[in-house]
Amino acid sequence: MTDRLLPANGVETRIRAMAKTGHSKTMTQELLGLSRWTFDQLVAQMPDVEFPGRNRSRGYRAAVERKRGVYTEAMRKASIAAGVAKHERAKRTVRGVTGTVDELVAHFECAVSPAQVRRRVRQGMTLEEALFTPKSTRNNLGRWLGVTADSRRAMLGQERAGAEIIKALRAAA
Repeated sequence: MTDRLLPANGVETRIRAMAKTGHSKTMTQELLGLSRWTFDQLVAQMPDVEFPGRNRSRGYRAAVERKRGVYTEAMRKASIAAGVAKHERAKRTVRGVTGTVDELVAHFECAVSPAQVRRRVRQGMTLEEALFTPKSTRNNLGRWLGVTADSRRAMLGQERAGAEIIKALRAAA
């Protein structure tokens, strides 16, 4: 039966033309009005015909375009304006510097990450405390100690340096 279809009515040339223009096998079969079995038999006799791969056919691309919808220039501008407004709302001021949490952490070169700063603010610290409090150690109960061993050593070193400066000033006077 399929032998009679190939030369008659130019079915073979139609199949080749449709494959070349990007129609899928299913779309070609439906446009020609052939059953799936008959169409498969015809294509089996034409091994040199290549149909587009999965998700590459003309019908698939048209369906994707229909689903995509319309995105006008005004919509694009409104989207950009909304993003800018959101960025402006996220800005905070600490010690005279205004910026987002990420920008403030980078500006002050904090030892904590932006995520840690946000977590601290969520837990009740002010933004300034969250930025400038050093990384904390926790005891077995998980309570925040407030002063780490490293920061305590640094404070003691500063006190010693201050005491030495005072002694030097008194000796000079």
